[in-house]
Amino acid sequence: EQQTERKMIMPDVIMHCNYFEHGYTVAETFDKVVEHGYDGIELRGRPRFDNTTEEYLDDVEKQMKRTGITSLVLSLPGDFMKADSEVRAASVDELTYVLKRGMDMGCRTFNAMCGALAAPGFDYGEFEKHGSNYASSEHWQWATAAYQQLGAVAAEGGARIAFETHNVYIHDLAKPTKKLLDMIDCDAVGANLDMGNIVLHADGESLEDALEILKGKLYYVHLKNMLRLRPGGFAAVGLAEGCIDNRQFLRILKEQGYDHPIGVEAPRPGDRDYFAASDLAYTRSLLEYLDWS
Repeated sequence: EQQTERKMIMPDVIMHCNYFEHGYTVAETFDKVVEHGYDGIELRGRPRFDNTTEEYLDDVEKQMKRTGITSLVLSLPGDFMKADSEVRAASVDELTYVLKRGMDMGCRTFNAMCGALAAPGFDYGEFEKHGSNYASSEHWQWATAAYQQLGAVAAEGGARIAFETHNVYIHDLAKPTKKLLDMIDCDAVGANLDMGNIVLHADGESLEDALEILKGKLYYVHLKNMLRLRPGGFAAVGLAEGCIDNRQFLRILKEQGYDHPIGVEAPRPGDRDYFAASDLAYTRSLLEYLDWS
């Protein structure tokens, strides 16, 4: 019997809205995606301005139709760390609407959060004091219950939810994120590995360890890069310029058979157009180098 090698399709490269967010309308942000040649866009799941969530998502759909962009990632900004059950229930309702509306527009990847969890008495930047290291059993249970409900909604619509590894959240590192995924136990709920956040955490895993811990449950990744400064500071830099080896990151992803989008971010001040162009060129050069096409 003739054997054929499985050919991996090059992932969509998604532009995070933080390249062109402050001072830009949704329409102008979409125009920048087209101008620079990205495959799609990652947007907040709720508006930053005075319009309602419904009006905001209507505008997103309008811009998708106008520009022809079909690859969309929306965030799910959950509020599930609060003891008030009514607050948590309202957040489930809000995110259920975002999920269903997003899926109606063709969105199949949602970048998820459970709500910030900061330990009182410590600076925000003391990341090891917050998030998973501060969480009680109740915090884990509240997050699990909420995302079991949301995961069922996503599964019904053929979408994937991915928890971003983000400091000051219970899903701050790869290991606690895997713990949360095991508790939720839903195929539609996975992880978004953001090493740019993990490298700033005193307990952060190595790139290789993080990828191994989350292997098979990665539904999205964020690429960015950081310089770690003494004593304890950091600076966001271009994708090729920091302490994260993004070439190795993509190499291992390809070896694992990853077939989901890749999101690139620019959480730094400066020339947005230069950042967008140079980061995309670098990312595409890595995909070509790895013969991921």
